[in-house]
Amino acid sequence: MSQKKETINEEEALESALSPMVNRLIDKNFENSGDKIASQIAPLIGGAIREQIKSQKDDIVDALYPVMGNMISKFVTKSLEELLNKINDQIQNGLSTKAIKRKIKAKIKGVSETELLLEESSEAKIKAALLIHKESGSLLCKVEDENAGLSDADMLASMMSAIRSFVNEWVDANASHQELGEIEYGGNKIIIEASGYSYLAVIVEGPSYTKTYAKIRSTLEQIVFKYADDIKKFQGNFENFPKKSIEDELKNLLKSDDNPKQKEAGKKHPIIYLLPLILIAYLSWNFYNNYQDEQLQKSIEDVLYNTPQLTPFRIDSNVDDKVVTLKGNVPFEYHKKLAQQKVENITDIKELHNNIKVTPTLTDPMQVSANIAYLIKGVNLNRDTNINYNFDYNKLTLEGYTASRTLKEQLLKALSNIKGIESIQENISLKEPNIDTDIYFDTASSKLNDATIAKLTDVIKKLKESNTKTTIELKAYSDMIGDKKSNRALAQKRVTNIVHYLKTEGELQNSIESKVFDTPPPGIDPQKNPKKARRITLTLKKENN
Repeated sequence: MSQKKETINEEEALESALSPMVNRLIDKNFENSGDKIASQIAPLIGGAIREQIKSQKDDIVDALYPVMGNMISKFVTKSLEELLNKINDQIQNGLSTKAIKRKIKAKIKGVSETELLLEESSEAKIKAALLIHKESGSLLCKVEDENAGLSDADMLASMMSAIRSFVNEWVDANASHQELGEIEYGGNKIIIEASGYSYLAVIVEGPSYTKTYAKIRSTLEQIVFKYADDIKKFQGNFENFPKKSIEDELKNLLKSDDNPKQKEAGKKHPIIYLLPLILIAYLSWNFYNNYQDEQLQKSIEDVLYNTPQLTPFRIDSNVDDKVVTLKGNVPFEYHKKLAQQKVENITDIKELHNNIKVTPTLTDPMQVSANIAYLIKGVNLNRDTNINYNFDYNKLTLEGYTASRTLKEQLLKALSNIKGIESIQENISLKEPNIDTDIYFDTASSKLNDATIAKLTDVIKKLKESNTKTTIELKAYSDMIGDKKSNRALAQKRVTNIVHYLKTEGELQNSIESKVFDTPPPGIDPQKNPKKARRITLTLKKENN
């Protein structure tokens, strides 16, 4: 035991004596041969970093955080500034032909115009894809094109794990966490798409678009769907890991979306983008023409309706691109020419086709109306007659009065014989004829002279025309010359002669009542006017008499 303690003490003494000398030798060697030492240590740095990330990942993040946080913040700000400047430059040319074409293309594709603005600059190209284990940071699989030139993919995977962990934690502290991250350098970009136990780092040359992200996500979905258990169980042993199969999936990312021949075949002529505008212009022009045709047709219908000679006939008009076609039937050539003349006076008509047919069997309403007016005018020349009419093509309406039943019957018969009148509605009332007549006699005479017979003949005619059965009333007056008895007998004789004439010569069936007065007529002085005092008055008996 004592010997062991002495040995430890000797070692401690030797270490204490040699340490200053060794430190001076190392410092001197670094000063004189620094480049040689760095070249010797360099191959060991990659493995050391990987081991450090595996065992002390949080320490690596804390060490990089103060530097990387500020750098990434400046990088994001600068990227957004460059993006806004680029979009502003495009907007300033918003009225150019190219800008209009881009707007139409965006509508057709169903994407934003901003995305097309970015897409116009260049085409994205995937140079390499790395599938990295999330826990260990190990590179599970990688694929790259011949121009990628990745010198140390394992080193890149380790660095990506550290950077991704740092960025996600930094963003989490300032905003909402998002698994998809991007690192851009020069014209290239590393897109990071994460799943449960792995993430995919894709190196893209040029700007990336929606379809680029969709392609990356779709590839990772297929890998996770098929090989999720293998990735979950990965412990650093590639012996049973399906690396080859996963690499085949990753190779789909390197394939171009468009075959050159297919792309050339699918290239659309610029005229295709003008088709919507052409269609809109055509529909607008067609709508405008239809509107003008409708207005023109309305004007034609108004003109035909407001022309009295054409109103009774059905004349149809059709307007197509200001070309007018008239159809219908009229009784005379006059009406066909009149319709054409009226329509030709309307402006904006390019061409007029008059297809109106002349059908002689039709009746001319103007002529029918003229025949009716001629008959009615002749009938109204008769005393105690006033008849009005209204003719609405084919239908006749009569109103008024007349003192002659015979005249009424003759009028209706004549009207029914006029061609073009299909129905007659009459409201003609019969008015009692006015037969008021004064008959005068010579002194001491009861003889009917020529003047008296002429008056009685006129009374008989009126009564027969009216066919009235109203009682005839006779009133006989005297001039009071001579005795009263002689005057009464003379007046009665005069009444008898008048009644006899009416019954025998006139063959009237009316009842006749007579009254004989011993006085002269009211208001007559027999001394001054004895002839008017010898008077017999004929009237139709009033109902209240």
